[in-house]
Amino acid sequence: MDVKLAKPPLPLNGVHWSSANRWIIGTSAQAFIIAPQFTVAGGIPTKHEVCAAIESTQNIEAVCVLDELPASFPFPNALVLLASDSTIRIFASKKNPELENWQEVGSGRFERGAEHICSIASVVMAAPHGDAMPVVACGSMGGSVSLVGLGVTDEDADTIGSTSVLKFAACRSAVSYLAWLPDAQRQNPADMCVLAVGAADGTVQLWGVARDLSQASVLSTICERDWRPVTAHGVAKDLLILVKLGQVITIDLRDIHNPTVQSVALGVTQTIVTCVIDERRDRAYIGTYNFEIIVLGRQNGQWYRATEEETPLREAMKKTIVRSFTTKFNMQRLFLRGMMVSQNGRYLTFVADDQVNWDVLRDGAEVTRIHFHQLGDWTLDDSKRVLEQIATGGYHGNLRYNLWDVLDGESADSIGALANYLSQKCTLGSAGERQQWRFMLSLVGSILE
Repeated sequence: MDVKLAKPPLPLNGVHWSSANRWIIGTSAQAFIIAPQFTVAGGIPTKHEVCAAIESTQNIEAVCVLDELPASFPFPNALVLLASDSTIRIFASKKNPELENWQEVGSGRFERGAEHICSIASVVMAAPHGDAMPVVACGSMGGSVSLVGLGVTDEDADTIGSTSVLKFAACRSAVSYLAWLPDAQRQNPADMCVLAVGAADGTVQLWGVARDLSQASVLSTICERDWRPVTAHGVAKDLLILVKLGQVITIDLRDIHNPTVQSVALGVTQTIVTCVIDERRDRAYIGTYNFEIIVLGRQNGQWYRATEEETPLREAMKKTIVRSFTTKFNMQRLFLRGMMVSQNGRYLTFVADDQVNWDVLRDGAEVTRIHFHQLGDWTLDDSKRVLEQIATGGYHGNLRYNLWDVLDGESADSIGALANYLSQKCTLGSAGERQQWRFMLSLVGSILE
């Protein structure tokens, strides 16, 4: 899908993927929400993307997403924008997953100088008792972090504001990077959440935050000062990967007070802008501005650079671009903006554009594009595994999106084999599972008619 942008994308952390199956692309003037829409013609799920834009009168510095908000929150999903005047602005829509009616529902401004906010990250923090609470972490130029708990401050107007705030001194330099680790709980008290705080001087610490925002304390120090700030990260269960210039740091979080830290040298690279973890394949994919793709593999708990996989993957991704890009572009000057592995593991999805489009002297087409690259080891057994997860409720997001993720681009023979597999499953499992199997069979089987 082509997304028409009026301003350049944000240089770092400008691309996000929402669990509501949405792409969020931030630029210096707008935040774009791109969502798949599904129509069923003859029972066949067909996908196309629709796009909405949130305008900002101030330059946008950062964007983060609030997903799976609690029932007490009047909106199912929300976006948080950091403006250049140190204002935090909250946008939300009551329709889910529709894109209409996005509106500003709250805002708050921090002071300038040392209190000027330069980084944000959001999480929905499960409360020890009662409803979960959306929290936005705000890192300042002076090294402090403010944790802002969000809630309804005016029920009649559905206005969102701060219901609790915790501020603590975290760094000796500006807080340049923040990342919540919501699943790092195996060895942690149930009333604590974990926040990674990265400083401009390269220092990285893990902080434990009380879920009622009553206190925060250092759990462990990951990096000492080396003047290489973190520019990208990836999070999985019990795993955090941080990327700096020339270095990848992997952190095993099973013991949060004494994490296992490994370092993998990358050599000379341009600025790294994205890192995604593929848990099923034990891989991490890292991308730079100039579309260099770095692959890390894990074997026997040890991470290593899988250099033999990098060139084939990059060339295959370029072929995907050539097949799908609908606007004129310069392949030699292609910019990578962000990546993610689709929730079922079939696609390495990425956002890329021709950097000439953002040259001051050449306005260009002002287009960035979302690409879907199917990873080469996807098999029919993988499709069956995903269908099993869908039928038993072990999937996340929209049902038709998951079916599209399995069926898109498959041959008639493969779809026929999947239909036979579903037919066999229709007599197994609980009544609810059998009903789900039959419903999926009606969608898949119609493709063969």
